[in-house]
Formats: sequence, C-alpha cells, structure tokens
Amino acid sequence: MTAHKIGLIGCGWIAPFHVVGLAKIASLHQVVWVADPNTQQAAALAAQTGARPLADYREGLEEIDCAFVLVPHHLHHSITLDCLRAGCHVLLEKPMANTLAEADEMIATAERVGKTLMIAYPHRYRKGLRLFKQVIESGRYGKLCMLDGLLDETTDGLPLPPWFTKRETLGGGVLFSSSGHLLDIMLWIGGDVHTASMVGTHAGLPMEGEDTAACIIKFQNGVIGMASDTWASPRVRNWYTMRAMCEKAHLILTTTDLGNQNTEGANCAWVTRIKAVGKCEEVLFESGEGLDLAPEIEHFFTCVDTGQTPETDGVLGRKIMALVFDMYRKADLDGGNV
Repeated sequence: MTAHKIGLIGCGWIAPFHVVGLAKIASLHQVVWVADPNTQQAAALAAQTGARPLADYREGLEEIDCAFVLVPHHLHHSITLDCLRAGCHVLLEKPMANTLAEADEMIATAERVGKTLMIAYPHRYRKGLRLFKQVIESGRYGKLCMLDGLLDETTDGLPLPPWFTKRETLGGGVLFSSSGHLLDIMLWIGGDVHTASMVGTHAGLPMEGEDTAACIIKFQNGVIGMASDTWASPRVRNWYTMRAMCEKAHLILTTTDLGNQNTEGANCAWVTRIKAVGKCEEVLFESGEGLDLAPEIEHFFTCVDTGQTPETDGVLGRKIMALVFDMYRKADLDGGNV
C-alpha cells in the first residue's frame, strides 16, 4: 500500500480514537497536520501525532491526499466538498450529512472528481461483528428470525456542546446521530427494508431532539429488526449489544467498557464476547476489542489504493439517512416522537 499523507479535520472526542487506530497501521500513512478552530485542542492532538496544528484546514489541503473529517454534523457537507474538490479522498464520520440533498451533492462530487468517499460506520469492520455475521449466514444455528440491537450510553463526564443540543445542527436526535451504528449492522445482515417506524422520548438531556429512541423494522426477507439507543442511561451495562434469534439458538454479541469511555476515551479497556445460547451455552469469541477504528481505516486505505468501493460508501450513508428520515416522518404524523 501507498504511504498516504493525512490531514485530520476536527480534534474533538472522536479524534483520539482515529489517532490510536492510525498508530496501529503506521506504515500506511503519515499524519501531516491536524486542524481545529480550537487551537489548544489542535496543538494537543498534533503533539500526539507528530503533526503540525492548523486553525484552518483549508491551508493544508494541497499537502495531503486523504482527509479525515471529524467535525460536528452540520459541517460535514461543506468541509467534505472542500476536501474532494481539492483532490483528497475522504473518510467522513457518521452521519453523512444533515439533509439528503447535501448527501446527493457529496456523492455526485466524489464521483465527478474520482475520489473515495467513505462513511465511518466502524462496527461492521470489527472482528467480532464479522464473525457474528458469518455464524448467522453459515446456518449453523438455523434460520435467522430477529435482530435486536442496543446502544446503552450516558453523557456523564461529557459536556454537551451547543451544536449537539439543536436539531438544526445535530440533524435530529439520538436516532439520527447515533443509531446508524445499529442500523448499519442490521441492513448489512438483514438486507433491504420493507417497512420501519420509530418512537422517541426525552429521558433528561437538555436537547431539542430525542435522547432515547427505539425502532422496529420488517425486512423484505421476513426478518424483524429492533434497535434501541439512549444517551441518558443511568448506568451503562453493556455499551453495545447485538442479538440474533435463530431457530436453534440466540447469538449474543456484547461490547463492554471496563473503565469509563467518556473520561478515558481511546485509552479505555474493553471486552467483546459472542455467545450462542440454546440448549447449552457456548462462547464463540472473546477479546479485548472495543471501539477500535484501525480495521475501518485500513479498509479506507485499501479502497483508495485499489479503487474498490468502500463497504460503507456514500450510497449506504444516504440509505441510512433516508431510512431514519422516513421513520421521523411517520412519528411526526402519529405523535410518536414528542
């Protein structure tokens, strides 16, 4: 693979996870600069990477071939377009954009300039979830009937920035901002959606959009999917859970932080397990895998080098957005998200 020259745009909470992921595949890249209007944050992250800090990412676009866009949701569209038009491949944090029109322009621009646009839905690249999908598809435990996912999160220890509390800048609520992590896996395993709906509520956070949501999906193949997501948990138990009910057993994947991911960030320790629970219980997988972005980043570099389409490309990013917006529309009509 080519050693790519990287610029990191945005130095907030998720950026150190990218830095740690990049460090695991250091031979594939060089971080040239990191950029953030908050010069203290930029300087701190630059010190970790050996890069130089910038206040304005536009000053460095000609020096790099790949941009990691890690900024608030309402800035995704404009910054991604700047990067693509400057000739950079882009790895963009989810959700893709705040409107479908913005997503369409981003996809069209990437196609026109011939650059890779990949949306950061990292869970499908994790070893545990790759195995989870393989076991389901193997038929070892019979036909899949239902998928059930939960993201159990709290904002304790994390200050809520103003953009996070407003629908206009966040793009919606927890369903739009966070539940894509569950929906991506469900679409990846379940296939095309026949119908979907959601309900949302306010469990305590001072924000305009819902801080807690649940949705139910009927896939075209008959499988049912349920996804629940909260930012207002009183106590996080298993941070990420995905369960598959098959004919012969329940397959249960859990990822649990062993410390406090909000305060420890990328240094937090994790454990991921997959169990098959039927007539007996069997552990299929156990590791220290957590929110590891290295496999996702490596896939991005592979796509840049080979020209292959990323698994989580702009088309998928738009598809998840459209699904959420359709669920919001239905909930607005029947009062399910007030």
